[in-house]
Amino acid sequence: MPRTRELIRTITALAAVLLAMMTAPAAALAIFTNVDRATSEYSAASIPAPATANVTMVCQNGGRVTITVNSNSTATYANYHEIKIYDRSGSLEFTGDLSKSTGRTYSSGPGHAGNRTYEIRGSYKVPGTTNTWTGNPLNGVLSC
Repeated sequence: MPRTRELIRTITALAAVLLAMMTAPAAALAIFTNVDRATSEYSAASIPAPATANVTMVCQNGGRVTITVNSNSTATYANYHEIKIYDRSGSLEFTGDLSKSTGRTYSSGPGHAGNRTYEIRGSYKVPGTTNTWTGNPLNGVLSC
């Protein structure tokens, strides 16, 4: 009788394994032969320098200078423009927001006559953040 029980157990185990193999999903085999490449949906823009600017400097008695941005072109992709004025030693003397009338004119104190350089630059200020993309400058020299 013990051999019969062993035989019944073996047959039952084999039946269970066969039943499990028949009801389990078969392994999938797939071969992909087509290649497709997606193009990117984004790009990065560089902000060029403004093309032109009309900047004048008036030298006054006592060594004062008044620098005025009469007009400037806008840089492509920029939503903000500024001017930076540097003294003859290359130190930053003034930064002006060109969207405001007060940012378009600079007057030095007495005894500060001499050549100046300037750069006008467009930037893109990302709305709702503190991030800014800065463009290339339009450079110029002013002399008394």
